[in-house]
Amino acid sequence: MLNNSSVVSFKKSKLSLAVVFSLLSSGAYAMDEVPEKKVGLEVIEVSAQKRVESIQDVPITITAFGEADIEKMGIQSANDLGLITPGLETNNATATQTTFNIRGITTNDMGIGLDAAVAVYIDGVYVGRRGTSNLNFNDVERVEVLKGPQGTLFGRNSAAGAIHIITKNPTDDNEGGIKFTVGEYNKRKIELWANTQINEELSFRGSFNSNHRGGYLDIKDSEEKYGNQRDWSARGALLWQAADDLEVIFRGDINDTNQQGRPAVTLNTSYGSGDPFAPIEFDFEGKETRQAGGISAEVNYFADGLTYTSITGYRQFERYNAMEDDGSAMQRAYFESLLDEDQSQFSQEFRVVDSEGDFKWTAGTTFFYEDIEQDVVANFNTLSFDALAIVQLGLDPRILPDFPFGQGVAGSYMTLGPIEAQQAIGLEIQRRMMAGQDFETAQATVGQDLINANLTKVFGQHEERFYHHATTSSFAAYFDGTYAATDKLDLTFGLRYTYDDKNFKLSSVPQNTYYVPFEGADAQIVGDVPLAVAFQPEDARQEESWDKWTPRVVVDYKWTDTFMTFASYAEGFKSGGFNGVGKAPPVKEETVKNTEIGVKSSWLDNRIRLNVSAFEYKYKNLQQLELFGAPIPTYNLRNVDAEGEGFDIETVIQVTPDLIVTANYGKTIAEYTKWDFFEGEDVNDGRVGEPISGMPEDQSNIRVDYFFEGLDGQFNLHVSYADTGERTQGVEGPALPVLPFEPGTVTGLNADNRISGYSLVNTRISWQSDNHPIYAAFFINNLTDEKYLIQTGGQAMALGSPIATPGLPRMYGFEFGMEF
Repeated sequence: MLNNSSVVSFKKSKLSLAVVFSLLSSGAYAMDEVPEKKVGLEVIEVSAQKRVESIQDVPITITAFGEADIEKMGIQSANDLGLITPGLETNNATATQTTFNIRGITTNDMGIGLDAAVAVYIDGVYVGRRGTSNLNFNDVERVEVLKGPQGTLFGRNSAAGAIHIITKNPTDDNEGGIKFTVGEYNKRKIELWANTQINEELSFRGSFNSNHRGGYLDIKDSEEKYGNQRDWSARGALLWQAADDLEVIFRGDINDTNQQGRPAVTLNTSYGSGDPFAPIEFDFEGKETRQAGGISAEVNYFADGLTYTSITGYRQFERYNAMEDDGSAMQRAYFESLLDEDQSQFSQEFRVVDSEGDFKWTAGTTFFYEDIEQDVVANFNTLSFDALAIVQLGLDPRILPDFPFGQGVAGSYMTLGPIEAQQAIGLEIQRRMMAGQDFETAQATVGQDLINANLTKVFGQHEERFYHHATTSSFAAYFDGTYAATDKLDLTFGLRYTYDDKNFKLSSVPQNTYYVPFEGADAQIVGDVPLAVAFQPEDARQEESWDKWTPRVVVDYKWTDTFMTFASYAEGFKSGGFNGVGKAPPVKEETVKNTEIGVKSSWLDNRIRLNVSAFEYKYKNLQQLELFGAPIPTYNLRNVDAEGEGFDIETVIQVTPDLIVTANYGKTIAEYTKWDFFEGEDVNDGRVGEPISGMPEDQSNIRVDYFFEGLDGQFNLHVSYADTGERTQGVEGPALPVLPFEPGTVTGLNADNRISGYSLVNTRISWQSDNHPIYAAFFINNLTDEKYLIQTGGQAMALGSPIATPGLPRMYGFEFGMEF
């Protein structure tokens, strides 16, 4: 159960906001720019139920954005959707390690043993890995964000929701366009697109996008800046109208990203400044690269009022992430990680849709196969063991500069070395005690002898490596039908069966040896022996399968043509998985039960819209990634239970034909209700009753569009204000018992060490010529130059170096485009 104060807060805020916003109006939809002064708001059509419908007629909580919205709000990728979508959090520091959070539910594991809880689709093809789900938008027609379990229609791994990106199809027009963007920090972007009719049966559409930007973060003692962007993408689609009742669409896309990695700034005031917004320091320059692409074939056959569809897709990607984990230039806390991943997938969906009559239904089957490999490397300086020892002893990490050199190496061998080495060390301590030394003296002198024997390695590199290989086979069958019981009442029932089979292999071999100069039990010199502190030796294969029936039930009632209410119950499912950094039992499958009620309405001749929904869910066996273990805590998986509730309010008001105001608000109260413990933990390590990490309780967004004439053209002034509440993202806990900074002194963190809330203002003014096919725009993002944090924490907490990643500063730019 949620705690009483949360429930009371939720009920009061829900009532008061419902009253206030009921005086306004809503829009969980996108609008095209108004080319003429006309009364009434544009309505976007969506395919959330696998058939094209007005968003106002779909009994699902959806936020959708059309091409004009994407343009004027400067949305460049799915990562930008979080600022303007209530209930969606997308604070991602990199393009290739993306996490989407809907209503508090996400998957925070970057390994390959788990799948994401938020499914991403591109033109109906499921994107299996988050490393390739955050591509720059290129020739996109619309984006749909569906909240709550969507498994019945969208399929696997959509227990929290789904994001569907729909690109533009070829038409029979001969047209094209080009747009240039230049801006601050040497921003340069070019976008090209063209559409042509080849003959009466064939049409082609292609696009190209190249995006470059220099760094924006100052580097200490350097004239260079850090945090650049470099990527390009291309997309093509061929439409074959084979017959009046048969069409085939072939699609292909490719993306190449090669840029600096996630910025990281240490919060340890003895390792660096401890200020996330000061010039950054590092002893390793991060990097991320990605090569991704895919092809698909969509076949649509129309007969007897039915639409038969086949979507065949193949996608693959490679990515490489080199991350500066400690966020400092402190050699005694040196820590970097490398991740190399190679994935390929095949998917096939067959479905039949009946969109006519009193009973509309969709039925289909899907198959998905994935093959993925991942190589993870952790690089330390052996002096890093000193920082490691300090944290494990529960001392303040800020004492590291005064800590004796090499103690960490000795301590690691005394506690972590192979059993033969530990026996030899133990026997040597006993021999010295028998010779008259007390235990503390004997231990200290043995430790110093270990250091002396390894002086050439104490200042060297220490590398550890883990290799993973996984395959997944998934099959599903589904049915979803809506019966018009009366001309006002619709009843919907859906059911899906999912079967997942996974194979997982992991292996790790120690890469490092150190010299132990003591005789063992057999009186032999131990000599060089291996040492692993992060990834223990493993060679394991695991296989498991999971299956589940998940239903959906919806009742919606159209009181008038412009006022609909709905109530729904849906269950979601995500199969279990495997721990990526050590052999452990598979984690259990996730299940969620979600109840929702909502209103979709239009008022005053469609000049006002109000969409409101309230939800409650119970999540069982949420797969949670946690830093745990000694001496170097590693990311391990556990199952926890959670409950959440909240509401979304989305409004749009056409104040005049020239002035449109959009106002959205999302409330999410989600907390842990059950906590599974690792061996060695106790009840004090649990987080029952605490907020789910990463999700702000409050999100709001207000957008104003004003249209006016001038300079022989049409102007659109767009102003967006987005407010994001504080959120939990740990910088303390078992991995870091003592904080290396004073709470309340770090910009971007509050006194409870939560990431502080922040507000961003973005502006854009565009001009479209009345006489020529040209347009121009000037934009400023983060107008007030708000300082805010994207994320905190990190694996280097084990070395006393929690890191923070700052958000983007104020940036401005110009756009110029023309169509032909």
